[in-house]
Amino acid sequence: MAKHEDILEEFNRSRINDEAVNIEKVYFYKTDKRINPKQEDPFWISIGNLPVLVSAPHSVRHYRQKKIKMSDQFTGSIVYLLNKLTGCHAIAVTNLYGGDPNFDNPCIYKERIAEICKRENVKFVLDIHGAAREHEFDVDFGTNHGESLLETSMLELVERHFQDFGLSKITHDHFASAGPNTTISSFVARELQIPALQIEINKQYRVPAQNPKGFHRMLGALMSSVRGLAL
Repeated sequence: MAKHEDILEEFNRSRINDEAVNIEKVYFYKTDKRINPKQEDPFWISIGNLPVLVSAPHSVRHYRQKKIKMSDQFTGSIVYLLNKLTGCHAIAVTNLYGGDPNFDNPCIYKERIAEICKRENVKFVLDIHGAAREHEFDVDFGTNHGESLLETSMLELVERHFQDFGLSKITHDHFASAGPNTTISSFVARELQIPALQIEINKQYRVPAQNPKGFHRMLGALMSSVRGLAL
């Protein structure tokens, strides 16, 4: 357990929760202003050196069925920090561009994911989402009832790291969104033949200013998961 305590102590010392707040303001600003993706790249991408890709498709507001949907707050900042802390590959949306990366087909976000996965020989994909505070779980793992895992032990590894950091209220496939063929995790598994996991994080762990200790535990669990998958 000392290793986990060391990570949490380092996060507390460096006040990485404050860094997350600043990252959110700079890179994942929430606005209804729409850009043209043919004129301005709506994605933030950082290439690392680990064979794991982390994704935040709802890091800013997005369109679904011609309506603007709210963002999954701090998922973009989480992905940004995971890239910095582990050296994994990362992609997130930075601008409202008229689509929904997790539902659109065809989809320019999924095309970029495919490009990164093929060029960088990615072995695993973690797709980070946010759930409302009123849900009883700490985290929900979406696997399309196991299909997106491609018979790997990916889920067991990630779940163990979340439990190690005290996030024990875990559910599976709570959201229907993990199942449709258009979701990122389903697309990655089906079209790219890469194991993928959709991770829905309760909002109580995505408010770094109000709950820094909870944010640290969640980030530690994700960081350890990425490192474990890369071994």
